[in-house]
Amino acid sequence: MTTATTSPARPAPQAAKPSSYQYDIVVIGGGPAGYAAAIRAGQLKKRVLCIERENLGGTCLNWGCIPTKALLDDGAFIRKLRTNAPDHGVTVTGLSIDFSKLVSRSRAIADKLSKGIEHLFRKYEVKRESGVGQLLAPHRVKITSPQGTREVTAESIILATGARATPLPGVAFDGAKVITSREAMSLPKQPKRLAIVGAGAIGCEFADFYNAIGTEVVIVEMLDHLLPNEDDDVSLVLERVFAKRGIDVRLKTKTEKVELTPTGVKLTLSGDKPGTVEADVLLVAIGVTGNIENLAAPDAKLEIVRNRVKVDPNYKTNLENVWGVGDCVSVQWPANSGFDGLRHPDLAHVAHHEAMICVEHLAGFGDHSIDYLAIPGCTYTHPQVASFGLTEKKARQSGRKIKVGKFPFSASGRALAMGEPDGFVKLIFEQPYGELLGVHMIGENVTDLLAELVMAKSLEATEDEIIEAIHPHPTFSEAVMEAAGVSEGRSIHL
Repeated sequence: MTTATTSPARPAPQAAKPSSYQYDIVVIGGGPAGYAAAIRAGQLKKRVLCIERENLGGTCLNWGCIPTKALLDDGAFIRKLRTNAPDHGVTVTGLSIDFSKLVSRSRAIADKLSKGIEHLFRKYEVKRESGVGQLLAPHRVKITSPQGTREVTAESIILATGARATPLPGVAFDGAKVITSREAMSLPKQPKRLAIVGAGAIGCEFADFYNAIGTEVVIVEMLDHLLPNEDDDVSLVLERVFAKRGIDVRLKTKTEKVELTPTGVKLTLSGDKPGTVEADVLLVAIGVTGNIENLAAPDAKLEIVRNRVKVDPNYKTNLENVWGVGDCVSVQWPANSGFDGLRHPDLAHVAHHEAMICVEHLAGFGDHSIDYLAIPGCTYTHPQVASFGLTEKKARQSGRKIKVGKFPFSASGRALAMGEPDGFVKLIFEQPYGELLGVHMIGENVTDLLAELVMAKSLEATEDEIIEAIHPHPTFSEAVMEAAGVSEGRSIHL
């Protein structure tokens, strides 16, 4: 843990007096946490200012969640034309891809949604300042912009500056040969060969997209599986699908060295699949680190832990009326909370809900809290992956007595009609009462099935209640009912 040190030659800055506050809330950062906090504060008739140096929406909307899904859907469409068209009675000849148009469509969608947030700011009378915000002291923020610097005051300050890609040790990003996900979705031309280090959601999604459009892809992961945080059964299906498509998957393999070459990069690998790999571009997707540089002035004494803003379970920092939410924070849970030692999930929907909870607390109401052991997560490869809660391995290691229900999409009429038989729904229940402990799905559109089970968990629904809720036919959602049925010996179609 580190703390910004105080200069002995300068007195500690003084908080502004309440009578002089210009705003009720100042939000530093305009991503999923920041803009949600600002809009909710505006809805509650607070005087609110949001400071953001780039387009509203942050990494997620502009360079992450949204534009990548446009590329992934384009990739899936292209793959179907190439490999599945004959099954549907369609013959495709002379298929060509305009990579620049794929990128421009993705960018246009991001731009449209960012403008939508600007509209919501106007609707709820949220003021926006283009620039960089820095916490000077409780209630005081400095704004630096092309127009100069100025100071504003607020009763409460919310830090929501998000995170950025973590580089490989000793390998700097250059935006051309060694890139982050941001450059991967807007390259000037399609690479012939792409190496990816890191097989989490970002690495696997870009492997899926670039493979679909014809790029030769190798993906390297130190751990045992693709998507190493997912249930092993899910990862094994994705590994089989990737291998079938010609993606070079190298698991239990470490990147020892990266060298720049005249044509791209050269990787030296060790482990289960050692050797050298040459590629035009290297995408590093090994995680993210909080955007905390210069977030607070040295004299502010904002407490930082592991490159994140330290906050308590109510998102309060160590400073008076200064709060933190989203990917820039590290929540310090009490030892008896059940969350102790749990890593903060860097997900847009978590950031959004943290922001809502924080603002409503500042407004004097709201007792909602987040169950960090049941955070839904989605990966938009094809097939998609969706999950929350305990994996089967972790549930068994915990000593719980469990039941597992697993229903394959190869037995789903709707999945077969769409030509998407890969994958399954797997539900984990605790005996004897049928509490839902974990959900693990891989298949077409499973990310859209997850909300039902998040709601079921929230309402403490049991396996019997999931089975007895009528699911429309024919839909992918029937697999949820059938998986619960398998655990009880009540599935009709398996």
